[in-house]
Amino acid sequence: MRLRILVVDDNHDNANSCALLLELSGHEVRIAYSGGAALEIAAEFRPQLALIDILMPEMSGYEVARRMRAEKWSRDALLVAVTGLGHDADRREAESAGFNHHLAKPFGLDALKPLFARCSPR
Repeated sequence: MRLRILVVDDNHDNANSCALLLELSGHEVRIAYSGGAALEIAAEFRPQLALIDILMPEMSGYEVARRMRAEKWSRDALLVAVTGLGHDADRREAESAGFNHHLAKPFGLDALKPLFARCSPR
């Protein structure tokens, strides 16, 4: 299944390499390097899956998720917190912000494959 995926990370190398892997796997991908850009792109692109870095300047990934969840289009989207923070409190905060899943960096394509199956077809 070809998915629309949004990759959000202020680290350009991380975002670009992740997007390239996803594109090579057949998915349609957009990249945002900031929270504000993520919200703008998501409103138009309406991703089925969003991989959102938590620790970004200006707007955290938690805030990006909260704002996305306030939009009707995001109800069926799978939001994944991507972070090096793996404590229980971090996972709880991600869940309360509207994330469906918490993924620790670094990760590979194999970690994403089970998430692809959870995405709603459009």
